[in-house]
Amino acid sequence: MKVSESLKQSAEKIGISLSHYDIDGHLIYAPPETVRYFTELLQPPNNRHINKGAFHDVFAAFENEPIHYDLIRLSLTDASSLHCSILDERGKKCFEQTFSSPQSLVLPSLPFGYYQLLLASAEQQFTVRLLVTPRTAYQPDVLKNKKAWGINVQLYSLRSKTNWGIGDFRDLAYLIEQGAKQGADFIGINPLHMLYPAVPNWASPYSSSSRRWLNFIYLDIPALPEFKLCRRVQNWFNTDEIQKKIASLREQASVDYTQITELKLTALEGLFAFFKRSKSAQIIARRDEFNAFVKAQGAALLWQGLFNVLDRIEHQHQEAEENTIGWLGWRKEWQVLSDSKRKALLKEHAEQVEFFAWLQWLTTEQLAELQERCHQVGMQLGIYGDLAVNSSRGSADVWSDPELYCVNASVGAPPDPLGPVGQNWNLPPYNPSVLKARGFQPFIDMLRANMQSFGVLRIDHVMGLFRLWLIPEGKTAADGVYVHYPFNELMAILAIESQRNQCLIIGEDLGTVPDEVRWKLNEFRIFSYFVLYFAQRNKMYPLKQDYPQHAFATIGTHDVPSLQSFWHCRDLELFGQLGILQGDVLTQKYEQRVIDKQALLDSLHRDNYLSPDYWGDALSMAMHDNLNRQIHRYLAESQSQLVGVQLENLLSQEISFNLPGTSTEYPNWRKKLSQSLELIFDDPHMTSFLSFINQARRA
Repeated sequence: MKVSESLKQSAEKIGISLSHYDIDGHLIYAPPETVRYFTELLQPPNNRHINKGAFHDVFAAFENEPIHYDLIRLSLTDASSLHCSILDERGKKCFEQTFSSPQSLVLPSLPFGYYQLLLASAEQQFTVRLLVTPRTAYQPDVLKNKKAWGINVQLYSLRSKTNWGIGDFRDLAYLIEQGAKQGADFIGINPLHMLYPAVPNWASPYSSSSRRWLNFIYLDIPALPEFKLCRRVQNWFNTDEIQKKIASLREQASVDYTQITELKLTALEGLFAFFKRSKSAQIIARRDEFNAFVKAQGAALLWQGLFNVLDRIEHQHQEAEENTIGWLGWRKEWQVLSDSKRKALLKEHAEQVEFFAWLQWLTTEQLAELQERCHQVGMQLGIYGDLAVNSSRGSADVWSDPELYCVNASVGAPPDPLGPVGQNWNLPPYNPSVLKARGFQPFIDMLRANMQSFGVLRIDHVMGLFRLWLIPEGKTAADGVYVHYPFNELMAILAIESQRNQCLIIGEDLGTVPDEVRWKLNEFRIFSYFVLYFAQRNKMYPLKQDYPQHAFATIGTHDVPSLQSFWHCRDLELFGQLGILQGDVLTQKYEQRVIDKQALLDSLHRDNYLSPDYWGDALSMAMHDNLNRQIHRYLAESQSQLVGVQLENLLSQEISFNLPGTSTEYPNWRKKLSQSLELIFDDPHMTSFLSFINQARRA
């Protein structure tokens, strides 16, 4: 079945690709039924939405140069006289002029930021959002003088003498202080996105309930002013029963999200009651600060609170699965709310909604204090955060604003030799037409929330700002199609928010990147993401001077095994035991691993990290201290401006935090490090290893 000419034009107008080249260079045509499906799904909002205050157009231009706006972008019926004015973000008029029969407008240069262009003819009025972008994303001064490095961790995996069985903000503070002593410029962590408190075992930080709001499970509860003043919660915390339970949770090899969430919520509910009734001057002042936070965050804060309240009610006695997580498993009348029903529920559950808003305030406050602590101890880049591709289908984000998302579609990846059936990530994408009609404000709010307390932000699958592989509901990944997003506008916003928040941006760009995307990323000086495991070419790894310079370089990621596990093929053993990989496919993986290991040994010999008489090959040489050090030295001496070292690799620990392709078969996002932070930084071997890396970065 062919695509008709009218359907083709409609599809291309909203960014649907009718064909694409696969990884082998073969031209693949989109299934006509998929093209039709997304052409209907992604239609721009109608006039009803325009009347509610949406933008007629969004236009990106560079700062400090005249802005040329072509009026063909608007449906002008009569432009014989066109009145034009520009308002800044405070509503202040910064330009006004009337044009006679213009074909295009030449507007004055402006500093970077967001503006409204208001156009009025005799019969029509238009509102255009101007995105005036800086030339580049933020480039920190520290990189002018040296090559930076830092320590990357999965925050939940940290062990310590003080946490409650999961790494927390106190552990992060300790890591910041100790890392700074060793010369580290940043501490990298997993996404802190809000998950599902009602379903604690839904643990993936890349399948969150919200990318705007934070996960309160990381709170350092004893550090809260409320805890320090509340005897009742202190007494509860100090009982033998609770101390034994916390000690047991600390000792476990994996994070027990259910028990830890229950413990932390018990403490926090007690502290919230104290917060509400206390007459302490300190708490009264904090109530004022909280009220200001609620006012500043607006209705979206209350909606996430209501979501969590309703989710606790609905999932109180049931474990959720992919198709019942969050609002997907609720009673029908709560899945889509009218304005009046939402107001009624907010009123009915006001105190509990306020509790979840309070948790967001506490978490935001502690995270900001941690970034400030980085600056105090001389850690120049501070915290390196991570932004997931999108929130999951049953999320608070989707439930709060269903029009913004294509709930009946999913983001994924097309079939390729490594994944013959493709991938379905079960993440609903933004509707680009709705996003544009809103002037991209939801995207701005989400980026701002993520950048405000980070010095570095990694954007997972940065290609998603250019195009996404979208899959219709009920279909396989092979039935998907590429949909292009407003790349210029999204990149402009990324640069504006990066500069405003002084946050360096890393774009995870693994895989094939189209030239136009690479050019734009380079233009805005977005850091590339270089993973050593994937860098073998022609049975060698790159010379240190051939590493990408404007990049973050690392040995592995959260989705691949630690160096020790990689070297000993423990991940492949696991895949075989679980039946994820079998037969010839598994055999090929083992054979490729031997090739990759030998290539790394040969590269280390080539560059004199290993002496000519250093005995052993990929089959006979086990991972050992010197080999581990030399691999890290090879990475650290590279020309890449940023290098991240993973704590599990320094510990020589065999571990996989996430096994792609598994769900309940493996304890993803739960495994802990083998040693506590106190032992790690009291160990002369570890501190000398970090010093060794710090010196190598100066080479």
